[in-house]
Amino acid sequence: MGLFRQTGKGHWPWQGLILACLAVPRLCLGAAAPDQPVKEAARTAMAAAVCAGSYKSGSSLENRYLADYGWKLTPCTVKDGDTEVHFTLARSNRPIHGKNWTVLALRGTASQKDWQLNLKTRKVSFPAGNPVTASAETEPAVHEGFLRYARAVLSQPLDVDGDGSTEDLAAFYKTHPDEKLLLTGHSLGGAGATLLGSELLEQGVAPSQLSVITFGAPAVGNGAFARQEGERLRLERVVTSLDPVPGALQTFCKGYEQFGKKKEFTLSGKYTDYQHPISYYLDLAVKEYYTQREQAEKKRIWQPVPMEKREEKGPLVALVLISQDHGADTRYSPDLGQFLLDEYRSLLPRYVVLSYRHRAEGNMPWPQEEWRQKARQTGADLLVVSQIDRQRVGQTDKWSIQLGQEILGLHPGGVHMLGTGSTRVRFGQGVLQSTLALWEKQKVALQKVLPEESRQEPLWIFLREEGNPNENH
Repeated sequence: MGLFRQTGKGHWPWQGLILACLAVPRLCLGAAAPDQPVKEAARTAMAAAVCAGSYKSGSSLENRYLADYGWKLTPCTVKDGDTEVHFTLARSNRPIHGKNWTVLALRGTASQKDWQLNLKTRKVSFPAGNPVTASAETEPAVHEGFLRYARAVLSQPLDVDGDGSTEDLAAFYKTHPDEKLLLTGHSLGGAGATLLGSELLEQGVAPSQLSVITFGAPAVGNGAFARQEGERLRLERVVTSLDPVPGALQTFCKGYEQFGKKKEFTLSGKYTDYQHPISYYLDLAVKEYYTQREQAEKKRIWQPVPMEKREEKGPLVALVLISQDHGADTRYSPDLGQFLLDEYRSLLPRYVVLSYRHRAEGNMPWPQEEWRQKARQTGADLLVVSQIDRQRVGQTDKWSIQLGQEILGLHPGGVHMLGTGSTRVRFGQGVLQSTLALWEKQKVALQKVLPEESRQEPLWIFLREEGNPNENH
């Protein structure tokens, strides 16, 4: 999952679907930069991808994707009494805009113990953690189970910077003021990420070092807590219009209130009757990124990724990419052709896009000999022809996604490799996650004929770096 890498010459494609760009330039005089929506959308998409990977034990597809572009991802489990927390630490192997970034993604509800925490709805004072009564609601108070979840993360030292030694999380950031931390989580994980951010602020970590993005997360505290933290904690809450979890505590328990900047995606009830899984949030977040990027390119406030790149070292690759949708419901999932186009341009050290075609219906011509001739005319060493096709399976709620790739050497004795893959996807499985599984195999085949040094950092890691947490940006 890669979105963009900022350079002095503009922005490059995404080199990994999970990455978005971790640093947003300084905002002048509190005014939002014109391209801020693109950067925020990329940042949100990256957070959703790391959240998705946190649900898998061991090496998840999303984690392997990020690791291939230079991120070190460490699954962690901590226990504090009867509270057990699973989360992922993701660390870039290089500074982004001069800053070192760590992403901590807390897993959502996935076990009976997680549900036991969800049901501990008694409020306790914050930060003291003492039981409170209804008459004491004027003081900040939070969900007891969620607070235990957050504090369990702080109960043990962590290897934040990947140097092999462990550190207290709060102490590390207080002694490393140039370090940045993104806290994120889905459902219960989002509640824990919010309170973890508040805990770190209580312990003296600077607000400018922290940002929090949650997906489908419930409220964590009362109105007094919401007013207090809304003034200092940089929080973005991402929800879908029919996700029941973000409003559950307000509905069934009195005195809970949400805060932070809210981003709502509107889904149709006809699309699916259950809209809480992280797979939906990932699809919607990446789709939103493409929407914002396209709008910014039309307004000329965002530089398009070039269709030709001849600098650098390595073989010159001529690329043909065909994308087709046959009756597939594409309202709530990203453009898979555009995603693959960005992936190829991120992966290839030197390239010329001969053709990129996207059609909703019908078959496209396949003039292979014509493409070979055009590729040779550009001086290319390799021709890569890729096609992705998705279609609805009969009248069911399943899609069929097919991805094929042909690699042809254009010099005598050159390589010739052909690979195909397909999968059937229900809405809840995640269109983008399913595509990633297919792309992973084709990417491995392509990397076999590319020099190792051609790999660049993924392209979509935009995290807000500086600015007032109360600014609407």
